[in-house]
Amino acid sequence: MRDRKTAKVLVVDDEPELRELLADALNCPELHVVTAASGAEALDAARRCSPDILITDLRLGDCTGLDVIDRLRAGKSEIPAVVITGYRDMAMLTEASRRRPVDVIIKPLDIDRLKAAVREELARQAQYRRLHSRTRRLRTLARTINLERKKAVHRLDATCAELTAAYRTLSEQMTTQQAVINFQNELLGARDDDDVFSSLFRTFVRRSGAVFGVAMVCDAKAELRIIGRFGVPQPDPITFCRALVEPLVDKVLVDPQCTLIEAGEKPEMFAEPIRRFLPGLSILAVPLLPSAGEMIALVALYRKGEQPFTDEDMSFAEFISIPTAVAIRRND
Repeated sequence: MRDRKTAKVLVVDDEPELRELLADALNCPELHVVTAASGAEALDAARRCSPDILITDLRLGDCTGLDVIDRLRAGKSEIPAVVITGYRDMAMLTEASRRRPVDVIIKPLDIDRLKAAVREELARQAQYRRLHSRTRRLRTLARTINLERKKAVHRLDATCAELTAAYRTLSEQMTTQQAVINFQNELLGARDDDDVFSSLFRTFVRRSGAVFGVAMVCDAKAELRIIGRFGVPQPDPITFCRALVEPLVDKVLVDPQCTLIEAGEKPEMFAEPIRRFLPGLSILAVPLLPSAGEMIALVALYRKGEQPFTDEDMSFAEFISIPTAVAIRRND
């Protein structure tokens, strides 16, 4: 119900004098009184003015006041009603009480009582409207606060996720940098190429687990030749290693950068005798260039069905390739 400055009262009585008396008694700036002489007129007036409270005689010419209450409540939920009557018919009064009226007043009318009943009911409605409006505002505010809370939690979760990812990245970078530093310290004590390649091999084992490998260096004819094999528990035969790394040489010479190859996905690169060993075999080719365009060695690391090499492994190989190449050049 809307909050109005002027409440509307519908008075229904088939006695003209009493109808006018009620209208005059209730007339004031806060009330707009609409009258009806029958049930039919009352229903028509209610459709036009939508009253806030109904005052009706119990007995009307064409129906009863209870019929009017029932019809109006069928279209407008629980319209409050004051029932007036000049009869003390207990059955009718009992029926009237079942409609939960604001008041039932027996004639002769107590006008002050009637006015008080109307005033109290309209005050109750105004209070209800204020409480209902306040409740609506509070619910809207609660929904807004809850939505903002969810947004804040979402932003906090996103920030925590970003910080966690940043911390993980920083931690990985620091771990990688420390591994590179440790490797470079080992290179300082390397006496020959075997020591250099052994340090590289041990570094990868410590970092990411068991690995096999082949080391190749350029000979006097500037051709890459195998000088070392390594692996856990032991290196593979030289024939297998040669068949595995020779197809890589041409590829790396064309594009001398760290390359990750899933051999099982490219069996055509390799000789027929070793193809049955290729499924699950992951190769990391690491060219060693002490300066741009000058490749002096190649290391091929490979795993057989264990956890394959990752992008992080390739990034680490790129980090250590230059100091490894410098250490090989120093031994020349």
